[in-house]
Amino acid sequence: MIGWKSMESDEGQKLMEAHVEKTLYQNNIEQEEQINGMMRCSAGGCSFDDQTIVFEFPIEKWQTNRVGQLHGGIICTAFDLSIAALARFYIGENFAPTVSLNVNYIRPAGEGDTLVITAKVTSIGRRLTHLTGEAHSKKTGKVIASASSVYINVDTDKEHK
Repeated sequence: MIGWKSMESDEGQKLMEAHVEKTLYQNNIEQEEQINGMMRCSAGGCSFDDQTIVFEFPIEKWQTNRVGQLHGGIICTAFDLSIAALARFYIGENFAPTVSLNVNYIRPAGEGDTLVITAKVTSIGRRLTHLTGEAHSKKTGKVIASASSVYINVDTDKEHK
């Protein structure tokens, strides 16, 4: 784990902003032909002090279901991408496997809108990190879905030996 508890607010904010940019580059450029890149995520902000990251996802036709609304699996993917990015920042590893991701679907969103996901840390333990997420419509500001999740704090050097 990185020593984020002992960081000054300004230093932590700068590191978090750099982490967001790195994550977006990895997702959108390095993984452009995988689901991460296809989601076309952009930064919506972050706060080291509040332990939050905001990502925005444009809703495109390929992401809709048979009735033209954003598919639930795509909402879940957006949560996983956003929340995992925040987990990786605080855990200090490039890979933080999802242990659980529970999504509550509240109302639909459609093509042409933007899904705005706010991920927030609930607690960081020695082995597990608990986080939440909330998805809003950029057009209406209304809540689309909420999520709670658990990620495992993996020491990738030890796990791959």
